[in-house]
Amino acid sequence: MIRPLMQKRCTGIILYLLAITSTTLVPTRHALAWQGPYDYAVIEIDTLGGLIGEGRGINEFGVVTGGGSTGQWLHTFTWSNGTLTDMGALDPYGGSKGEAINNLGWIAGGSGEYIPVDMATLWKDGEIISLGTLGGEWSHAYGINDSGQVVGKAQYDPESGKRHAFIWSDGVMTELQGFVYDSSSEAWDINNLGEAVGFAWPDSGSQHAVMWTADGTLVDLTPDLFGQAHGINNLGEVAGFVEHANAVMWRDGVPTQIHDWGLAQDSYAEAINDYSEVTGYYIDYNSQPFAFVWTEQAGLKTLEDLIGPQSRWELAYALDINDFGMIVGYGMHADLQRAFVATPVSPTIQLTNAHPGVAGQVNGIRASGLEPGTRVYFCWSGQGGGTLIPGCDVTVNALQLENPTVAGSAIADANGRATLKGNVPRNVSGKTLLFQAVIPSSCQISNLVVQTFE
Repeated sequence: MIRPLMQKRCTGIILYLLAITSTTLVPTRHALAWQGPYDYAVIEIDTLGGLIGEGRGINEFGVVTGGGSTGQWLHTFTWSNGTLTDMGALDPYGGSKGEAINNLGWIAGGSGEYIPVDMATLWKDGEIISLGTLGGEWSHAYGINDSGQVVGKAQYDPESGKRHAFIWSDGVMTELQGFVYDSSSEAWDINNLGEAVGFAWPDSGSQHAVMWTADGTLVDLTPDLFGQAHGINNLGEVAGFVEHANAVMWRDGVPTQIHDWGLAQDSYAEAINDYSEVTGYYIDYNSQPFAFVWTEQAGLKTLEDLIGPQSRWELAYALDINDFGMIVGYGMHADLQRAFVATPVSPTIQLTNAHPGVAGQVNGIRASGLEPGTRVYFCWSGQGGGTLIPGCDVTVNALQLENPTVAGSAIADANGRATLKGNVPRNVSGKTLLFQAVIPSSCQISNLVVQTFE
């Protein structure tokens, strides 16, 4: 039986509130309105000493998990507002990777050797727990909800190598029903109502995108098509892709196309939040991957187009999004593979261009919309990207500059305006600089100013 939308929304909210009762921080929702042109700050998540990193999951408090290289192994990590923690691996395996994190900070993923998919693993309150298998030799977990239910895939027949979707709860791994027992299936995500999604193979042909209801009933989302479902929100809306790798979102079983033929030959929707915002990645006509975010109001947007210009980022894969619009994934930063978290910014200060905008002269830049007597700091950089504001949580705001320099500060006058004046060196002529004002004590930022000096 399909539950009414409002009942599902209310149930999800209740479960979410129960999950955060022990936590005092409740982030502020940023609307994804694309008022831009620059709507996101993108923060680099460092590795664990090695060369590569992957961001895979994020919870409602902006805590990220994924895999970071230690040099020899990939290890599960958590990242919280700049603090990176190595979560280790299940003994006796050397490597691990976190796939999803719930609002209690529990992580679902896998442990293994160089490719950590040998044993489904749960990181819970300092413990590293094996989730077991369905009789085969290996398993891997992809999703976890706030009740601690975990879903994934597990081999059930070592001879054929076939795997079945599973749900794990309170120490017990249970097989999720597929179309036929002798075919394979995988579960990739689970919401707070206990509804899971993934894909399964029928008697013949390619896999279908599927959903499992809370009682384990199998629902075929693509009866006549190839498909995979990778994400589900607490409203029962599903993100995935169908025939020819076209990203879609299902609502009440009805698909809405996300794919944009003008940008992409293939696209893959990976996650959806409770505001029906979808993230994933597409492959363009030059076979290059690009992270995207999609809303019903604005359609598909390339994530790189929503960050500051002159960035050193190539944002390739977006794999999760929380209810505050924060996106986690990985890409190339200065030619190194790095995990990232992209957070929507909320400018409340108005910043002008530098005037007269001529190098070799004294220029002035003004911030307005301030409380009189407030000290505001003026920052600049040659590159867009992102930087954490000291003392401010990433869920609240971040600068959109990479490695910013503080040019100076000024105090707002009785009209709420503050002006900084200074000489701009002659060698800046012809160069484009980025400016942003910030008040660290209140986590307020300005719009991003992009200016080429004469």
